[in-house]
Amino acid sequence: MSSHARPSPLLPALVPGQAVIAPDTALFLDFDGTLADLAPRPELVQVEPELVGTLRALHDSLDGALAIISGRPVAELDHFLAPLRLPSAGIHGAEFRSYDEKIVQMPAPALGELIPALEALARHHPGVRLEYKSVAVAVHYRAAPQLETLVRDAVAAMLRDADGLEALPGKMVVEIKPAGIDKGGAIAAFMRAPPFANRVPLFAGDDVTDEAGFAMVRQLGGVGLLVGSRQTLASHTVTGPAALRCWLHRSARALANAPGAPSTTAS
Repeated sequence: MSSHARPSPLLPALVPGQAVIAPDTALFLDFDGTLADLAPRPELVQVEPELVGTLRALHDSLDGALAIISGRPVAELDHFLAPLRLPSAGIHGAEFRSYDEKIVQMPAPALGELIPALEALARHHPGVRLEYKSVAVAVHYRAAPQLETLVRDAVAAMLRDADGLEALPGKMVVEIKPAGIDKGGAIAAFMRAPPFANRVPLFAGDDVTDEAGFAMVRQLGGVGLLVGSRQTLASHTVTGPAALRCWLHRSARALANAPGAPSTTAS
């Protein structure tokens, strides 16, 4: 963190009972592997029943300064978190719904030319699964992790002459998405406008696709929270999604019971 950053609302590793979210936080949360446990296929993800109420309570206590930053489309986030419709950045920021409910979507890049080659790849390797999004395609190989090198090399070859597209590797997936779009840019856009502006950003994520978000909150004097364990730009860690959810539940209760009161912070 920079020398001008305010004290972190977290400890280097979250310890139950020793830290909660501060009331001046702008809270940014990844979805898969962060709020929800990973599943064999994206549509099989389960959301803990208590989570929706906790997110609603945090949204209210933070005066609306809570947003979901995900690789999923915004419509899928709404489905899993119904009836909530939170400010959201979908497809790593290619879709953007601000606090005032306006949705902005990047023009769709020329993905069509790549579809035949991607479908051939999936046919020849049954462990490969394609997930089509509005302006992106995710190539999953969770069912066949031994295909990682093959999938990454195949996608790189497909993109060699493609304009406006880039590959974004993640956990058992390579996403083909609009170039120059990432979660860091999405967080920066939220931080330029109410109710996020002039708050301390905190971003929780698990995947390497979240590193751009960790870099941005560090640049803005905030906190990156890695859900899991690996090399990262995040400054704090929590063991997994279940531990993160427990911390969110506890923070929501603390903020609701003492509105406006300062949180316990790390020394």
